Amino acid sequence: MNNISILLKDLEFSDTGKYTCHVKNPKEKDLQHQATIFLQVVDKLEEVDNTVTLIILAVVGGVIGLLVFILLVKKLITFILKKTQEKKKECLVSSSGNDNTENGLPGSKAEEKPPTKV
Repeated sequence: MNNISILLKDLEFSDTGKYTCHVKNPKEKDLQHQATIFLQVVDKLEEVDNTVTLIILAVVGGVIGLLVFILLVKKLITFILKKTQEKKKECLVSSSGNDNTENGLPGSKAEEKPPTKV
């Protein structure tokens, strides 16, 4: 349906050239249309073997994918090591400070108590 193709058979090299197609469409009150094409006759259509190209593309794609994977793993390991080092630093800071608040010593954060009367 609606196929306006033209199939040409048994062409010869001398058929190469410029062709104009004229058509009338009854639904358009016999309005005429035309199209011009250049026909080039070739000896034989050769099918190209793309196997080597596909292999090269597959190898290049695989190498790029592997590099991206390695970079992501490196980024993940760096992130994990950084978080581990931050936790170690937090532990060292909180345990190494002298906190005299429990003893009520001067310089501590405890409230100063008035001396007791004897």
